[in-house]
Amino acid sequence: MKDASRAPSRRHALTGFLALAAGALGLTACPGDQKPTGTAPSGTAASTSMSGMTSSAASATPAATTPKAASGKEYKIAWSVWTGWMPFKLMEAKGFLAARAKEKGVNIKLVEFKGYMDSVQAFAAKKVDGVAMTSMESLQPASNGVDSVGILVNDTSNGGDGVLGRANLELKGLKGQTVLLEEFSVSHYLLARALDSVGMKEADVKIKNIPGDEAGKAFLTDPKVQAVATWNPHLFQATEQGKGKVLFSSKNIPGEIIDFLVLSGSALKESPELGSALVEAWYDAAKAINDTKTRPESIEIMAKGAGASVEEFNKMLADTDLYLDREKCASFLESGTIKETMAKVKKFSFDHGLIKDNSFSIGFGKTGTEKLRFDSSYVRAGK
Repeated sequence: MKDASRAPSRRHALTGFLALAAGALGLTACPGDQKPTGTAPSGTAASTSMSGMTSSAASATPAATTPKAASGKEYKIAWSVWTGWMPFKLMEAKGFLAARAKEKGVNIKLVEFKGYMDSVQAFAAKKVDGVAMTSMESLQPASNGVDSVGILVNDTSNGGDGVLGRANLELKGLKGQTVLLEEFSVSHYLLARALDSVGMKEADVKIKNIPGDEAGKAFLTDPKVQAVATWNPHLFQATEQGKGKVLFSSKNIPGEIIDFLVLSGSALKESPELGSALVEAWYDAAKAINDTKTRPESIEIMAKGAGASVEEFNKMLADTDLYLDREKCASFLESGTIKETMAKVKKFSFDHGLIKDNSFSIGFGKTGTEKLRFDSSYVRAGK
């Protein structure tokens, strides 16, 4: 098996966001950003004016760029390496996005970022027109005035994130223990939900802030580390090697750790076909993944783009609920579940100082005017 550092990275919270949003005249990487955990198929990162960015145009794949629209404006969509976002790599490599962009008369470039936080910062600074990000991060640019519209659910974590403990521990046994995790991240949120499930609070444990990937590695290599909150491949490596067990995972809170494609509201007003082209290209990739004839090649492309073996990538897919079905995605965007989840995420974000305004509201539906809203109409409109 490949070293864990080559596996898809998990997303982490946008700490220090408020300072960036207040003076978003340029981009700088946050000091705590993780290094990239995978290389693009081209093997090199293009030099650009944005920190941490790898331009899709750097790929040797002819389909990496799309024809210019009549207006000549190019819309940049940011994404980073994560299991549930690898269909973006497939959309590019197989020319699905290029074809849909041409059909819709819009010019789109996917921009792969080495660091997830860099991609969210680029969206916050209005350097890109859309970004793949988690439910938690989606509140932060919007709460600081960035008009944000979630048009597509990429995936929900279904066991891919978890709290690892040694074999002798249960959740209640974490009382007084040190738990390694990345503060204000989805891992932190998961631990809070885990503790709440057994009537405990964060104050009952000692949280040690460490990059999430490093937390997973520490659990695998240092027997003194009793508990961590992390993600795959660390979860399945720990259990397969008999070094610990998953005490609580995202399977226990289905539909709460969500990844979205979020676009700028102003970009969508300027070019409504932008959302349509991206959504249809996503479902073209979904068809390739679901078709037994094209699935092997699709998995290979995504695994390579993620810097993982096919075997590793398939294991991670097993714990990631990819939203490859149009009706499932639309229904989720319209459901009570997403409203309840976003309320929980908002409370966590406010309690931990990630957003400052507790009255900040989240909208749902095509006619919403809130700074953050979720709109299923782009998914519903497709055929």
